[in-house]
Amino acid sequence: MYDIIIQPPEGADGADGTDGQSATQNGAGGQNGSYNKNDNPHCTPATNGQPGQNAISAGISGENGGAGGNGFDFVLRVQEFVTQSMITIESRGGNGGSGGRGGNGGNGSAGGSAGQQDSKCQDSLPAALGGVGGNGSNAGHGGNGGNGGNGGDITVRYVTTSLLSPVSGNSSGGVGGAGGPAGSAGVGGPGGLNGTTPGQPPSGASDGANGVSGTPGTPGITGRSGAVSVEQVDQL
Repeated sequence: MYDIIIQPPEGADGADGTDGQSATQNGAGGQNGSYNKNDNPHCTPATNGQPGQNAISAGISGENGGAGGNGFDFVLRVQEFVTQSMITIESRGGNGGSGGRGGNGGNGSAGGSAGQQDSKCQDSLPAALGGVGGNGSNAGHGGNGGNGGNGGDITVRYVTTSLLSPVSGNSSGGVGGAGGPAGSAGVGGPGGLNGTTPGQPPSGASDGANGVSGTPGTPGITGRSGAVSVEQVDQL
């Protein structure tokens, strides 16, 4: 505990970024094919599944933390120190605020599965294709931490004293704020199933691409210490 504390404001924490909006609708499935001996051609082909929807929006980056306030200079000049114990004085810098979290990316939706060819048409028509999955969106970056404030200078001058060391001072810089964590990338939606082909294993369309994760914010820099000068003089 200090007898005299000169306290500047701390830096405000940065706001978190908002998450990206995920896709709201999967790709529609394809229609099955049909066979009618009275039609020409007899086979109506199945249709492909529709692609999934891409994520609607990306994650927003977190805000940077605010810088801590600088400590105030303190000057004390006395003719005579009369005290039973050492007086302690602190004028440190304010700590920097933490950076905000980056928002997560939105997810893509699933692609629609393909329709199936009629069994009588599988030899003459290729299998319909499933829709590819929608892409996920990128995540937001973490906000940078605010810098710590500088410590204030403490200057004490006195002529006479009842103690050998009447004053002790501390003037450390404020600690830099922590960088905000990065957001996670949005995930691509799964691809839809392709139509079946006799004698072949089931297959599907490609999944959507994942978004890119954000990068963590950079920690703030710790403020510099102030000067502390306590000196006995012949006269003020």
